[in-house]
Formats: sequence, structure tokens, C-alpha cells
Amino acid sequence: MKDLIHIVYVSFSVNDLTEKNLEDLLVDIRKRNKLQKVTGLLLYNDGTFIQLIEGKTGIIQNLFEKIQNDRRHSNVVLLLEESIKKRAFPDWTMGYYKLNREQSGKIPGYSDFMLSKDSRKLIESTSYEAMKLLNSFKTYI
Repeated sequence: MKDLIHIVYVSFSVNDLTEKNLEDLLVDIRKRNKLQKVTGLLLYNDGTFIQLIEGKTGIIQNLFEKIQNDRRHSNVVLLLEESIKKRAFPDWTMGYYKLNREQSGKIPGYSDFMLSKDSRKLIESTSYEAMKLLNSFKTYI
């Protein structure tokens, strides 16, 4: 496929989310992603999201712009945007995993960067860590 990119970002939920809230959100996301041929992975940890979205350039950039303007998020921080030759998560309209501290500490490459509310610090050094964490889930989920 030509013209593919992925974007990795971190954001913080404005409201506390229940399991039901997260399930409803995922149903909606997966429907829209399927229609637009968007794939990726969403990780959630105590109000913090880290997400990788992949697909055609225009679609992904438009989707990320909508995410940045979504009032359910705060401090949306772009960690990585780059062209890709193939999708990392081709069969996942949106893979999802909810982390807790005990589980996350066992994942190779995990650090507490997902819990940092200081978005400036995230930008400085976490692109590599975010990709390592996301790629770990291809093995551990």
C-alpha cells in the first residue's frame, strides 16, 4: 500500500471513565475505523491514553485533528508521525488493552511516562519508549 502513515499520541481523559464508557467508546471507534480502513492500538492506564493509528495519510491526519479538538481529551501530545511501508496492526480496527501498574511493570520497555501529566516532558524523550511499548503488545496480547 502506498501513502500510509502512523501517528502515535498520548492524551489524558477529561472525565473518569468506567468500563462501560470505555466499551461504548471502542464500539464507536471500531465502526468508524472499519469504514475508513484505520487500524491501530489503544492503551489506557488510569486516565491516560496512548494510541497508534495507521492508514492513508489524509484520513489519519484528519482523524488526529478531530482527536485534538475532542473535548473528552486534554493535553493531546503527538509523539510520532511518519510514513510506513506496511501496517503494524493490519487486522485490528482498534486493538485495546487496559493497563494497571502491576501489569505494566512486567512489560518489556514500559516506563511511567504514560502517567506523566507534563506533556512537555513526554515530547522530549518518549517516541522511542512509546513505540517499544506498543510493539510489545503485538507479542503479549
